[in-house]
Amino acid sequence: MCKQTEEAKRAEEAEVTREESSNELSDSRPLILVADDEAVLRESIRYLLKDYFRIVEASNGLEALEAYEKHRPDVVLMDIMMPFMNGIEATREILKRDPDAIILAISAYSDKKGKEILEAGAKAILPKPFRRRELVEFIMKHINDGRATP
Repeated sequence: MCKQTEEAKRAEEAEVTREESSNELSDSRPLILVADDEAVLRESIRYLLKDYFRIVEASNGLEALEAYEKHRPDVVLMDIMMPFMNGIEATREILKRDPDAIILAISAYSDKKGKEILEAGAKAILPKPFRRRELVEFIMKHINDGRATP
């Protein structure tokens, strides 16, 4: 395949991806920001939640902060241990900008680090690993609780 054809194909694929993202973000399902440095876990969470929620992703705390500002999701699923800015600091920064943000921690570390992210303002922690039903119920409980708060 010639170089020009490969470039055209990549441009076309990028356009399809942008259209899919645009369509995803325009429906009425709640929007979830998944912040985790493990790409495989983000992909797994997207798969588990795709029937219930719209998803945007971040691979570190700095990206989570940017994505939160851009999309204003209904819920943030925040990993604790991430590069550049960890989930604890990202939680603090998001809540400085939006005290009503619903941030839920997802982590294999539910001891000292778990306590720290709760002190930073996360509403709860869901320990990894988890099942689809647990994750969906965990998110919906906090969405419903958040809507009930004046």
